[in-house]
Amino acid sequence: MHRRVRIGVLVLMFLTVATGCSKDNNILERAGYVRTVGFDAEKGDMIRVTVNIPIIIAEASKTQQQEEIFSKIVRSSKEARILMQRKTSRKMVSGQINTILFNEELSRRGLWSHMDTLLRDFTISKRTEIAVVEGAARDIIETHLPGHSRTNQYIDRLLKKEFENQTLPHVLLHHFCRDYFDEGRDPITPVLTRSDKDLEVNGIALFKKDRMVGKLNASDIFYFSIMYHDQNRGEFTLGLNRPELYSISFHAINNSTRKTISKTPEGKYRVEIKIVIHGGITEYIGNLKMSTSERAELEQILSRHIEEECNRIVKKMQQLGVDSIGIGQHIRNKVSYKEWRAFYKDNYIQDMDIVVHTSFKVKNFGNFFY
Repeated sequence: MHRRVRIGVLVLMFLTVATGCSKDNNILERAGYVRTVGFDAEKGDMIRVTVNIPIIIAEASKTQQQEEIFSKIVRSSKEARILMQRKTSRKMVSGQINTILFNEELSRRGLWSHMDTLLRDFTISKRTEIAVVEGAARDIIETHLPGHSRTNQYIDRLLKKEFENQTLPHVLLHHFCRDYFDEGRDPITPVLTRSDKDLEVNGIALFKKDRMVGKLNASDIFYFSIMYHDQNRGEFTLGLNRPELYSISFHAINNSTRKTISKTPEGKYRVEIKIVIHGGITEYIGNLKMSTSERAELEQILSRHIEEECNRIVKKMQQLGVDSIGIGQHIRNKVSYKEWRAFYKDNYIQDMDIVVHTSFKVKNFGNFFY
């Protein structure tokens, strides 16, 4: 009797588990996990929303990978979701979104209404990557790029690789929103562009609150990054077309950046940014000998050049009225609340004296340099 009861319980448990698995499989088969979303500006206040949904179809012993791509001109992203839902046989799920793209025209109009919608959707991870694209986000999402994996995977892996290699400041959805609300730092995003059969990181978009007001070129990213945060494994290539330094490449770059706040006799805030950089040489084309005192001459050339470029970028930020490297945060942390409220205004960075000093040290130069 007891044996029959035990067998009955085991059979019931098996059927329950099997039924549960069957339901899960049905859910997975019917779900369409959105991986990439693109927003483009349209006429008036309308926007075009484009989504990419990768589909895996299992047939006997063969598995096929396909994509569903939907694009709609709407007033809001939620309206787009409702309209797109009518076109797909799958339930659209937002919890797997990797990347959100905004085209430059929409970014210059202002992004907060769209960011606010994304933040209100609890299924969307706040660690989602965001980027500004030159041209139309729709064109990038819909285009298959030969030689690359699916476009949604390509974009995601490209940005993750740049973040991990520290060749680009790590900017996610929650970083943008944090800097939007923070008094003392303005948001940034990477800029992506189509380059023949590839995509490439083409710079950094500078925002004033939620509006893009300017852009740093790809050649400026290194100089901006060392002012933005400390690095411990960056890469850098430089060419000056000089006999002493025609071309040089570094790896394993680490830097320490310190901002010192003081006041001038006129009552203006003065900020001195001191950056100490160490890097190992992987390639050098020039007439200096690394194993002699001439290495110090090379270090001075590099220090002066990097210092000039950093100061140029600071001047550009001041002209645009943006504080993309968080100078205001350091002032706010050093002064009283009353002093901060008296100082803080829309374009405070334009009224400051800011100077950058850099020191570059070669930490190694390989076995075959003489």
